[in-house]
Amino acid sequence: MKKALAVLILTLSWIGLVFYFSSQPSNISAEQSGAVYRFLKKLDNILDITQTEWYKGLRAFLIRWWFPNKNPTGEDLVRKSAHFGLYLVLGALFFCLGWLYSKRYVFSVLLGISLPTVIAVLDEYNQSFRNRGSSLYDVIIDMNGAISGMTASLIVILALRLISWLHNKTRGE
Repeated sequence: MKKALAVLILTLSWIGLVFYFSSQPSNISAEQSGAVYRFLKKLDNILDITQTEWYKGLRAFLIRWWFPNKNPTGEDLVRKSAHFGLYLVLGALFFCLGWLYSKRYVFSVLLGISLPTVIAVLDEYNQSFRNRGSSLYDVIIDMNGAISGMTASLIVILALRLISWLHNKTRGE
């Protein structure tokens, strides 16, 4: 139960971080994403990632998925990736919380998808009070991040259980 409490505290802290970012005025939010974009550009100058076929394919995929009606800038991609990443972690945390609490897959999966999606809707609603646009696309990106985090956590739990089962089987238990 101590693990579940620790994950609950971490989850609530992460939700606080999400709402902290969404509560920023638009100029501060733009400065933050611009700083990340400039850092990534400097990193790219060293590693030359953007010239790889993998990056070009990923960028094309994300543009089709996240920007169906727009030609995005690099900063746009950074902002949407931040949405995806924040909710990927949130989906994983809620799944783990559900698993530690109930040890039931269906409950954990539903918790890992539904609560982050509700938070995403509230997050977008919160942004409307900060002179920032609210977007259904952002909620969809957030939900996809949560599904990805939940799925990764489910795979890890299943892999650990399989390893444990195989280990016990080889020991003759």
